[in-house]
Amino acid sequence: MNATIFFGAVPKNEKFNLTFKKSKNTLNFRYVNQIDTTKTIAISKIINADTLLFGFDKFLKTNKKPFTNDELQGLEFDYYDTIDYADDATGPILFNEKYGLLAINNVFGPTIIFLDKKDDYLTEYIIDKLNE
Repeated sequence: MNATIFFGAVPKNEKFNLTFKKSKNTLNFRYVNQIDTTKTIAISKIINADTLLFGFDKFLKTNKKPFTNDELQGLEFDYYDTIDYADDATGPILFNEKYGLLAINNVFGPTIIFLDKKDDYLTEYIIDKLNE
């Protein structure tokens, strides 16, 4: 999976391997950088709830209209925001149970867009939607 990482002056493109595991109560997605395995992102979707677990935070699905684009197989990605709001909090997160993580927005840290293949136009469109 291709990841475009916005942190600093120039965006970086990196490759991640995705593993998926389903447990009784959660859908678990793990993204591991192909070169630097210390760069790992783990996110869990609680089954039958509008809740994501990312890091030490809990994110709830918002009422915002889901993000969709023809380039993404017609999938709809829900917006999730942290329940512990702060100016420097991560969010929103764009997520779909079948696809996994599409985007993590972070005002003071990296914003990351995960796409099957690099697509600068779609990446910029996603960034715009995250910041609306």
